[in-house]
Amino acid sequence: MHAMTPTAFRRLRPAGLLLACGASLLAMLPAAHAAKPAPPLNPPAALEEVASSSTSAWDRVVVLPDGRLLVELPRWAGNSGPGLAVLDASGNPQPYPDTTWNDPAAPASSRFVAPADMQLQPDGTLWVLDSGQPDPAGRPLDGGPKIVKLDTKGQRVLQTWPLNPDMLRAGSYAATMRVARGHAFVGDSGVPAMIVVRLDTNTQRRLMEHTPALTAHQPITVEGKVATNPAGHTAIVNISQMDVSADGQWLYFEPLCGPVYKLDTDLLVDPNVTPIELEEGPTLWYKTPPLGGITVGPDGTLYFNDVSTGSIFRLMPDRVYQKIVTDPRLHWPAGSFATKDGQLYVPAAQLDRTAPLNGGTNAIQWPVHIYRINIGTLPPPKF
Repeated sequence: MHAMTPTAFRRLRPAGLLLACGASLLAMLPAAHAAKPAPPLNPPAALEEVASSSTSAWDRVVVLPDGRLLVELPRWAGNSGPGLAVLDASGNPQPYPDTTWNDPAAPASSRFVAPADMQLQPDGTLWVLDSGQPDPAGRPLDGGPKIVKLDTKGQRVLQTWPLNPDMLRAGSYAATMRVARGHAFVGDSGVPAMIVVRLDTNTQRRLMEHTPALTAHQPITVEGKVATNPAGHTAIVNISQMDVSADGQWLYFEPLCGPVYKLDTDLLVDPNVTPIELEEGPTLWYKTPPLGGITVGPDGTLYFNDVSTGSIFRLMPDRVYQKIVTDPRLHWPAGSFATKDGQLYVPAAQLDRTAPLNGGTNAIQWPVHIYRINIGTLPPPKF
């Protein structure tokens, strides 16, 4: 038997199982971790449109401290113009934090090449993951893959951390990131792995490569249609979404097909944890459908954006699971943001209609929208 590190021994749980998307996962959960499904919310949560665009597809949104909406415009979805933009009073996207950081003529190391994820922390610090790859199937630009820290109050870049080239493999794509406990946790969706960056020393480690919890094992379906890549084959997207608990202790993540796993960040920040302990560390948290976003709400409730049916589900801290809304306007609900006062902002991104997920054809039906849901006033589930 392999020796266990103190961290792994302290955090060992009987639910540390090797699980995959296609298995009978929920039945394998210990009873203590089984969620209790509740009937759908009736009446469903109301959607309020807050922004729209007839030119850009937005896949992630955050609400800045001054109330403005900051959106991410993925290059691979066919967007032109800034990769990161703030919506002005008329709803038009303006380069963020400025035109220089969105100037395609600037060196890749000092501009946003292809932002892939962003995280706004309560103090107004914004963290952006730049994949450095306008085409996920292509190669990153030299100096392009990086982590960028911004001060949203001063609207300026504070520091960057380039991803070391040896952290990436042929076919890698840095797709998702969360920052906590002095570390950045980066999910590689191309060659499934977790890249952990210790921010004070810029020590970087590539962990959990091809671990089943990070790896997609089934297709992505939207309204019964299987997403396909430009070659016409089934599109496979490994780890693509994550969020972290407010105290930084728990990382929630999923391959795009689902399900959602939970991982103790002690296992990621301790360099003495062994590969076997890391592979056994993820716990299946819920057998979800394909998700466009995972969001931790102010009270610890998880919100799951179901792209297969255009629905939002909540998994409450007491592990009650409930659908709060299904609506045809939520076509591919993507990376959402929950405010401290209980508002959930959800972009309806239509990513399954973009060329990389629609057999090479862009069929977005304009405009695209961002909706707001008042989750702070939702009633408790009724059984």
